[in-house]
Amino acid sequence: MVKTKAVIGALTNWFTMKNARHNRALRDLLGLTKSIEDFFARYHLQEELSGFKAVFTNMGQARIDATETAYQTGIRIGRTRNIEGKNLSALVEDVYNDLEELKRALYTRTLSEKTLRQRVLKLDMSFENLLAAISEIEYK
Repeated sequence: MVKTKAVIGALTNWFTMKNARHNRALRDLLGLTKSIEDFFARYHLQEELSGFKAVFTNMGQARIDATETAYQTGIRIGRTRNIEGKNLSALVEDVYNDLEELKRALYTRTLSEKTLRQRVLKLDMSFENLLAAISEIEYK
């Protein structure tokens, strides 16, 4: 009886492509984390002594990149439901909300280094939480 349930469960997963959806969503989410890391690196956001000089000198491109990264993150919120294990949708949504706040801050005319530092630290914390949760998930 137990073997037939296991066989039926395996056949159901095979027909519904459950493992393929899981792997595709996980690969997609890992690609998103790479693009967020590239965004951090491009504008030296994680460096304490940079003073956000790269952001302030390239403000137009930083706005475009923040908008694009936030948009791509918003798309991934729904796709994370296919990943089994932890509920990653809430963590991706936190990263998305923090990216939106950073984007809004970049479009503010009175942007200060203090405000930018607060937004970047908040984004960094939510991103680290997401990375910690992803590190426990494996491909199937």
